[in-house]
Amino acid sequence: MTPARMRRLSSDYEEVKRNFAGHKNIIVTPVGDEPPEKYHVTYFVNGIYLLPDGRIETLGRHEVDIILHADYPRYKPICKITTPIWHPNFRDGQICIGDIWGAGESLSDIIINIGDMIQYKSWNSYSPLSSEAAQWAMENKHLFPVGNVNLFYSDYASAKDTVEIDVFETDEKKPVEKPVHPEADAGRATEGEPKATIAPIAPPPAEDVNDFEITAEELAGIEFVPTVQRMQTVSHGGIVKGNKVNFKTILVKGLLWALIGAFLGFAVSELLDKPTGDDKIASAMGYTYLTEYYEYSDRASDEFEKAFSEFEKYCRKHHLDTDNSNAFLDWYLNEASDDAIEHMDEYSDLNDKANSALYKSYTNEFKSDDGDIEDAIAKITRIGTAIWSAIIALFIGLLLGIGEGVYYGSSAKAVKYAAIGAGVSIVVGFASGYLAQFMYVKLLGDDPSAFMSAFIRGLGWAVMGIGIGLAVGLIKPTGKRILFCVLGGLCGAFVGGFLFNYICDIIPNDVVARAVAIIIMGGLIGVGVGLLEQFAKQAWLKVIRGEFEGKEYLVFAGTTSIGNNGKNTIVLFKDKLVGPHHCDIVLEGNKYVLIDCGTPMGTIVNGMKTSRHVLKQGDAIAIGNSVLVFNTK
Repeated sequence: MTPARMRRLSSDYEEVKRNFAGHKNIIVTPVGDEPPEKYHVTYFVNGIYLLPDGRIETLGRHEVDIILHADYPRYKPICKITTPIWHPNFRDGQICIGDIWGAGESLSDIIINIGDMIQYKSWNSYSPLSSEAAQWAMENKHLFPVGNVNLFYSDYASAKDTVEIDVFETDEKKPVEKPVHPEADAGRATEGEPKATIAPIAPPPAEDVNDFEITAEELAGIEFVPTVQRMQTVSHGGIVKGNKVNFKTILVKGLLWALIGAFLGFAVSELLDKPTGDDKIASAMGYTYLTEYYEYSDRASDEFEKAFSEFEKYCRKHHLDTDNSNAFLDWYLNEASDDAIEHMDEYSDLNDKANSALYKSYTNEFKSDDGDIEDAIAKITRIGTAIWSAIIALFIGLLLGIGEGVYYGSSAKAVKYAAIGAGVSIVVGFASGYLAQFMYVKLLGDDPSAFMSAFIRGLGWAVMGIGIGLAVGLIKPTGKRILFCVLGGLCGAFVGGFLFNYICDIIPNDVVARAVAIIIMGGLIGVGVGLLEQFAKQAWLKVIRGEFEGKEYLVFAGTTSIGNNGKNTIVLFKDKLVGPHHCDIVLEGNKYVLIDCGTPMGTIVNGMKTSRHVLKQGDAIAIGNSVLVFNTK
């Protein structure tokens, strides 16, 4: 290798390292020994390609190989694109850079100019490689550019001090004019200078935009692929760090669905309050008189509530305590309306009938055995609580199961997980509700303090939360995940139950108070399950570019499959460049191995196409239009 060529390769290498370290839209990966003679370049800008049926589609990731052959820089480098593109100056993987090439043109300029060509910011239809694309482009000039990212601006937060770079000289030792780009003249050599100092490019006055707003019929359906935060991997100057706790995941996977489930559970439990009431349970158990007792008691309570609402207004007006019996007597004798008196009279009559029915049940159905009737009433109460608990658990488990499937992008899995969540939740919810009521009565005592009453209720609800957490954990059963989901359900439900009494003190309406407490419980269960699941995760993928940017997917023991088919573990269903079964991540011993499934687009790890790769912390995996970063403990 001649000294002149070696200097040029070294100059290119140093400049590329400096100009593209931390670049938001371009990843340059050197291939081979230093100074490299080949580079793999990944562009995250908008381009277009032609489908076999003549439709135009968008592509937000483009892979280019640049080979600096033995005659470089006397002759232009070989540039090949490995991703599909529809452009006058691209054909069958070849890139025509004749219009932008000069011996003094730096490799950095070539890289940026190719990116501009991809965006149709730069193109030549008069000496094209693809005459069909050129003709189409001439007829559709109004559609361009398809991307408007200024690639001359990059993030220099990680840049080092300026570097002196030799500009290539010909064998005749004559300096070659180095073209100056108007947007980057601060960092380029001027005419006749043998050296150039690359200084950091000043940041743009406003954020880069990618205004892919094409409304023409030919480009109907093209979706905007945004540029995002810079991606750095080990192979190009840094490490992508994954946060231990992803709060966006907790929100969209746990909290949101649990809140919806809690609200639906409360609504259904209120609607089914009469059909599943104590009187129906007593009737199902064959207690005729006890059934009458509950029916009369419920009606009496309704009448009393109607009268009591007027008494509450009276107390607020005169600043009296509603628990004051003298105040109630004074209101009833002097201030009560005719309607209120009528409701109180009806209440008194129904209450007498309830007591009479209870006595008949005691003497006829339980043969005057105090223990038997007490046990029967307690059992009816426990069954009623168990049904209520099962309904609440059913909907929280159902919605968390749906959320799990939707999060991973599969409607089929959403149905499956919903069935698992609902099935386990309703069974465990019933059992835990029954046990919770038993504990509540046993532990409550005769005259507990407000704190003790709230604490015991919290314990009772916590048992139900254990059941819901178990149901969610069983959706994808692994020991640690089940444990943490159960703990999340327990903690969330305990707090909800503990706050219930205090909420009732603030909100006098029992229905509203129950609604608030149940929704709080559901939300806390969702947060608890989601948060503790985050701590339980061993390996995960975070999407940093693409349609699902910001989402985080767990990598499970065994095989985690990725593709656009709903049968995969992770479904990138909106990306047409992702294969039905694109790749797998397999846990082999204590190593996670990425295996490509022979897809045409391939799987790119750290800028290099691979068929098998042992994943390490921070590896960047490009699949279709998406980039996912692998993280592990």
